[in-house]
Amino acid sequence: MANFDLSKYNPVHSRIAEFYEKYPQGRIVTEMVHLNEETGFVCIKANVFRQPDDAEPSATGHAFEIRGQGYVNTTSFVENCETSAVGRGLAILGFSIENGIASREEMQKVERMTNPASHNGNNGRLVTRSVS
Repeated sequence: MANFDLSKYNPVHSRIAEFYEKYPQGRIVTEMVHLNEETGFVCIKANVFRQPDDAEPSATGHAFEIRGQGYVNTTSFVENCETSAVGRGLAILGFSIENGIASREEMQKVERMTNPASHNGNNGRLVTRSVS
């Protein structure tokens, strides 16, 4: 079981609010890097731009999720992945990093993955899947 205090990690929505307060004309653009519908693996990249005319992102963040790992990922694994990627990109720019780069959502993923039997929907059986 994971040994950390989730309350010490900021949620992604706080980082987003801080970003737009500091860079009101900034933008966050996400893209799906990989989706395997058979295995449920998704990887998303978030590009963070401070100014509207920036040709290159000021920071990027990547995240992956697997459909069915945890309650939220049963139906919303893509959305959950996008949130994590955005949070990581904003952390790279220095938003809400007092307790590290990881967001609350990422630490919830750690919690899910360290105790998969209670959340995997397989009656306590650990099920592994190959991703490609």
